[in-house]
Amino acid sequence: MLSDYFKIKGTKEGLVIIAEDCTDIDSLKEKIINRIEHSLTFFKGAQLTVKVKSLDISQAQIDELLQYIIDKYGISVKIKKMQERRLKNVSRENTVFEGLEEGMTKFHSGTVRSGQIIKYYGNLVVLGDVNPGGIVQASGNIVIVGALRGIAHAGFSGNDKAIIAATKINAMQLRINNVISRSPDNVSNTDYPEIALIKKNKIVVKPLY
Repeated sequence: MLSDYFKIKGTKEGLVIIAEDCTDIDSLKEKIINRIEHSLTFFKGAQLTVKVKSLDISQAQIDELLQYIIDKYGISVKIKKMQERRLKNVSRENTVFEGLEEGMTKFHSGTVRSGQIIKYYGNLVVLGDVNPGGIVQASGNIVIVGALRGIAHAGFSGNDKAIIAATKINAMQLRINNVISRSPDNVSNTDYPEIALIKKNKIVVKPLY
């Protein structure tokens, strides 16, 4: 079975293989050859680029591998190292995320199902429902473009100004910073977006506008 970290995709560069878990020449050679032989017709005549995350080998070893592949399969291969970006404004676990209109934001597309946990150090936007048993956590704000029926914890790094907003809030539990609010006995049938925030050390839910 091909590794989950050895993926192939088509780009403007041609065919690109992502080989995140290859760190030595032998594992890289094995992965590339296995992938080519798995779909030899597919690769014929294509420009193939292999992107690696961490590779501790010499340029001479790379050149030898590339020459071997072109001699045996007639396929031209480029090897590139993936660049890691360092972002100054990424909030760490032990810091308080205070961004409300700014800050790093993660978008999750799809329903958060029972047993699923989505956690992010920044703002979190869910494009879908959060089902009962589903959990969403953010050190900043949580915005759900859908119904919130599971558990939402905003401001978990100490931000009591964080908010939780959703198309409909029928949450099993709401939590902002260390303030917890449990679901009321009566289920809300509102047809307007709602927002939850801390007011006088309690979580209140009100219409978004």
